[in-house]
Amino acid sequence: MSGAVLLLTAFVGFIPGFVGAPFLPQHVLAPSTQKRDQLYRRANDLMQSGKFDQAADDYKALIKQWPDFYPAYSLLGVISTQLNKLNEATEYFQKAVELNPSSAEALVNLGANYLALKKPAQAAPEFEKATRLKAASVSAWFNLGVTELQLGCPTRALPALERAAKLSPGDVQILMALAEARFKAKHADSAVMIVRQIGELAKADAMMLVTLGVLLERNGRNEESGAYFERALKLNPGAAADRIMTLAAQSLDEDDYKVAATLLTSVSGLKQNSAEWHGMLGYSHFKLDHIEVAMDHLQKAIRLDPANEDYYLDLAELFGANNAAPASVVVFENGIKALPNSIRMRVGLAVALLLTGNLERAEEEIELAITHQPSSEMAYKVLLEIYDNGMQWSKMQDAAVQFRKLNSRNPLGWYYAAKAEYKDGLENQRSLDTALELIHKALELDPSEWRSHFLLGKILIAESRHKEAIAALREATRLNSQDSRPYYAMATALQRLGKSQEAMNAMKTYQETKSKQQLREFRRLLVDIKRANPKKI
Repeated sequence: MSGAVLLLTAFVGFIPGFVGAPFLPQHVLAPSTQKRDQLYRRANDLMQSGKFDQAADDYKALIKQWPDFYPAYSLLGVISTQLNKLNEATEYFQKAVELNPSSAEALVNLGANYLALKKPAQAAPEFEKATRLKAASVSAWFNLGVTELQLGCPTRALPALERAAKLSPGDVQILMALAEARFKAKHADSAVMIVRQIGELAKADAMMLVTLGVLLERNGRNEESGAYFERALKLNPGAAADRIMTLAAQSLDEDDYKVAATLLTSVSGLKQNSAEWHGMLGYSHFKLDHIEVAMDHLQKAIRLDPANEDYYLDLAELFGANNAAPASVVVFENGIKALPNSIRMRVGLAVALLLTGNLERAEEEIELAITHQPSSEMAYKVLLEIYDNGMQWSKMQDAAVQFRKLNSRNPLGWYYAAKAEYKDGLENQRSLDTALELIHKALELDPSEWRSHFLLGKILIAESRHKEAIAALREATRLNSQDSRPYYAMATALQRLGKSQEAMNAMKTYQETKSKQQLREFRRLLVDIKRANPKKI
């Protein structure tokens, strides 16, 4: 489930919003000395005031003198969690449970630690044991329900969350989890009833109303969601709009473009002068194939913030995706005018020129980028693509050498070197042993790179090792079924082995996937540019 909707993991009482009272142990094992009690109280006071390092020192002093004093282990676990030392926290919580296996509180803390470590399968048994030991524990039932949701078991989550809701009536966080569980269990109408209940309980809380709107939107209740956004924006326009923008960005990260577009549209009255809003909404519409709307918003984003590289990249990707590569060239040329020192704009222009077939100018632009930033791996990637498209094998080999000097762990440097050796070997009828060595090195560095398997298959075909070639090519198509070229090579190898029907099937798949080949290559390169750290591109 989405963290934007519910806070799923927390340590009892020490992270805001967690259900229930703090699990500071209320009883102490038969006190042996007054000194221990004083030290324990002082450590608790220090922790409650946020002085975690000092509190930890006191708890460690306690367990040094009284090694069976389990509450100190529990609280050291809580402190380690606050300091983001989750593995260390696990050891403390496990020790607390070992010393006092009948403590529901210790079990809940251990389970919450497993949740924080993204180990819900280990968390669930701890919460189950806690509910058996302390049936009135709200936190145990709540966390058990949340864990079952994370495990994809909404029908098992429901009884736990319903029990928590009965134990703590009106608790908004529990009700939110229960609503989501009902949505996931396909009980949409009862989920909506809970959402309405929360809406009444939190009618003055703009952030909660936004969260309810998102929950409804993500579960296909578009008609109801808008009302919650409107209520939130009336209560607190600025804060609600900012929260909606944050959730929209999260939806974009999750590739949920429909939800992102709905969220962004809900704040249109407040964000018309925001480049960020236009950029996000434009990208959402682009991914939803609303091309004209997307283009309009992305162009507005550029006008409002001409120094933002991402808007140029998004608009160029839009044009390229719609067979308008020359327009992508213009976008990057304008980007260079606004940002003359931007390596991303220069590399993007080279990619757009590569798509239009203007290899000479593409090479000029990428060489300019390398002159300005000689350590740019991205620039060398594009240069190698240009040489590959232009069949300049000698230049490609030289560029691959430079690329490997920049980063010998990047498999692409070895891949392109192998391809140059392979092509040169075919043209000059030389041995392909060096090409094989280089491509095996590329695969050693990254066995999941489909292009390396594809090239290995082609080299093996040239060596008349057709059975091995077919195995390599099948691995290439398994890793990337969208590229047409391995199917063509596979058809060749199958035909040479006399497997005519299989060869025909491979050729048919080749024809089906070929049409969108160039576009995918363009978008792949643009995605690489967008994802690259601007300081390291």
